[in-house]
Amino acid sequence: MSGDNPPGRPSPVRMCVRCEQVTDEPVLVHEVHSASGPGWNVYACRRCAPRFPPPVDVFDLLRGD
Repeated sequence: MSGDNPPGRPSPVRMCVRCEQVTDEPVLVHEVHSASGPGWNVYACRRCAPRFPPPVDVFDLLRGD
């Protein structure tokens, strides 16, 4: 993920939801949606990310896919 940044922009730094270590290569493992305000993303480090199921698109759930 760090290679996806434009030149001059620092890599994003996030805390892993599982091991609570700070990583500069976060992996999106879940999106939390909220009806009363903005949602948020949940990240894991590259080592912990395979322990999570793939993120689900809520619109797929509404369509019944």
